[in-house]
Amino acid sequence: MTKHEEFLWELLLHEIETKAELTRMYFDCFTFIAKTEQLKEFKLHKKQREDSRRKALGESCFTDEHDNEEC
Repeated sequence: MTKHEEFLWELLLHEIETKAELTRMYFDCFTFIAKTEQLKEFKLHKKQREDSRRKALGESCFTDEHDNEEC
């Protein structure tokens, strides 16, 4: 195996471990929210963040040169 291949495998392993850690953190946070009976507030906050993000993306699409096909 070349050094480049070895590096790519190490990078992939690191990414897998990072995703696993983020999943555990998300689960812990969600469990805390559920246990403290704040699920309704969390869902409202999440919806507000999504709406805000959509609005920001929409505004950036109008100000760009429309070179970005994702808009």
